[in-house]
Amino acid sequence: MKRFYYSAVIFTGLFLGTNDLVQAQQVVSVADAIKMTLERNIQIKQAELNKDLAAQDVFQAKSNLYPSLNAGVTQRLNYGFFFDQVAGQPITGNQWTNSAIGSLSSNVNLFKGFQQVNQIKENKSKLESSATQVEKIKNDLVLNVLVTYLDAITNYELYTASEGQLKLSQQQYKLDSIQFAVGNKTIADIAKSKNQVATDELNRVNLENSYQLSLLTLKQLMEMPPQTNISLVRPIVEYSLLKVENSDAVEVYETALRHQPDIKKASLDKDVAARQIEIAKGGYYPSLDLGLSYGTNYSSEGQDYLTRQKLSFNDQLGRNKALGTTLNLIVPIFNNNQNKVNVAKAKIGLKQAEANEQLAKNNLNKAVNQAVLDVNAAKQRYSSATVAFASAETAFKATKERYDIGMANSLELFTAQTERNKAEFDLIQAKYNVIFRSKIIDYYIGNPIQFDNN
Repeated sequence: MKRFYYSAVIFTGLFLGTNDLVQAQQVVSVADAIKMTLERNIQIKQAELNKDLAAQDVFQAKSNLYPSLNAGVTQRLNYGFFFDQVAGQPITGNQWTNSAIGSLSSNVNLFKGFQQVNQIKENKSKLESSATQVEKIKNDLVLNVLVTYLDAITNYELYTASEGQLKLSQQQYKLDSIQFAVGNKTIADIAKSKNQVATDELNRVNLENSYQLSLLTLKQLMEMPPQTNISLVRPIVEYSLLKVENSDAVEVYETALRHQPDIKKASLDKDVAARQIEIAKGGYYPSLDLGLSYGTNYSSEGQDYLTRQKLSFNDQLGRNKALGTTLNLIVPIFNNNQNKVNVAKAKIGLKQAEANEQLAKNNLNKAVNQAVLDVNAAKQRYSSATVAFASAETAFKATKERYDIGMANSLELFTAQTERNKAEFDLIQAKYNVIFRSKIIDYYIGNPIQFDNN
């Protein structure tokens, strides 16, 4: 098969005719544009940071199952009278007393109505939802790049066609001016011919502006400096059209359900809401905690109870050590209906999540059916536009031949040329619309977005 590779020239080089700019331009395919957008987009980076935060929440929820361990040291200086608990006696007189306490404590929750376990599961679902949100943003950006890329290519071809139309009008104006000079054309013929040139010039200016704007929008999506010179790779339209097959809306929808991030996220959000009900119900259960503590202390007035001799720092650390354990059971009886309200709110949240999931599926089903209808309509429109352009081209040529020999007036030629120009614009838009609509189907079923150029 003969290979084609078309490049749409960067608008500065195209419109100004600067050769060195054309040479320096960067060729960007639609796959390149998508890749650069996904690598540089700030929204994706923000969503990935949110995913990292969700991962930390999972880590924290798991860590809450472990025992806590804390160390503490208290130093106290007292002047004058006070009761020294370490020495076990009142201290009198004008003197400084030094005391210190050191401790280690640990606490672990033995039972909390399964709230901690359910919290881990909820945070895991939130992490998956955050990851799906990243994919959703990427999906939306891919679609935006596709729309903008094809829009730029379409505008470029329309601009190219408008240049050809303008040259045709200018040539006709020159011929009419010569014929007018020898008396074969009237002032009305010259006016019509001049009006056609002005109309085509205006079309060219408008299409040039549209092309520049669409190219600028594409650069912004790619986070590329506006002054960067790029050229776009156009698909082989005829080959791409041959590959556009009729799609079954039911099959596309069933495939899209498995690939679209919106649906996955809605399902995960529903799982989160269901887990919140279990967490809220955990508030009705008793809570049991186990605590362990170990400590010792020292006082500058510490004495041996038998000999009344002061003890050294090391001796007191050994004699004054203590180990303790506690079990703390809390049974909820009435807490102003807080648990009841929490459970009720969680159940309402689940119903909202279920409704959101169904709404996402309904919207996807509607979009898929619309996309299938659009691609079929686009194929029919392209077929009709092809016939219409061929007819308009034939009619224009026939009218021009008649006009050149004086058998048709300038109004007839002007009308035929206008219809021919419009038919050419319609054909360009129709052929790229077929490609765009077919790529929308690829988007929904998870196929990579790329053009067929060989």
